[in-house]
Amino acid sequence: MATGAPGTTRWGDEGALVAEFALVLPFLALIVLGIFEFGMSWRESANLAGALRGTARQITNLGDVRSADYFGLQSYQAAMAQARNVQTNRVVVYRATGPDGAPAAASCLTTAPPLTGTAGYGSTGNCNIYTRAQIANLGASYLTNFGTTDTACAATAWDRFWCPVSRNADQGDPPDWVGVYANVTYDSYTGLIPNTITITDRVVMRNEPRVG
Repeated sequence: MATGAPGTTRWGDEGALVAEFALVLPFLALIVLGIFEFGMSWRESANLAGALRGTARQITNLGDVRSADYFGLQSYQAAMAQARNVQTNRVVVYRATGPDGAPAAASCLTTAPPLTGTAGYGSTGNCNIYTRAQIANLGASYLTNFGTTDTACAATAWDRFWCPVSRNADQGDPPDWVGVYANVTYDSYTGLIPNTITITDRVVMRNEPRVG
């Protein structure tokens, strides 16, 4: 083995450096992949929050207009089109007890209808629960899924449980607080975290007041 001046690398040290790098490389890879995975999950969580704000804004702007939920869900669908590795399990439009976001009925957030269900779900006077299948087929037929009249919700309408026309948007009454909640599944890219993570979020806004 050749030697050199003090402080210089010896030829034999090259093998040791390669061995040390091989030992460290897996940990470096884990760190990089972990940063990537965390960044992607944070991105999807932020995207969901933005989608809910847009949905709530659309619904509360329309107030007691019959198609409020329909156009709100369209806003949600458009915003979530940017999502990657995310599937919506359900979206809930509910009557909140106040600006803190609590629903009038706890079942509004705990009830989990079938992902493929399209019958319409909710709690009467409290909330409408929209499934993955309903959101995916939102534009299939407004008249079939939400009804043919602007003054009432049909018995089979998806939004019949808390019909938009029954919501208070009068300035002097006062207007209802409307909450929008979503439960989504995020699929891991790398498998470093559990294969799927459930992300939930909610936004509450007040119906835009109108002179009654």
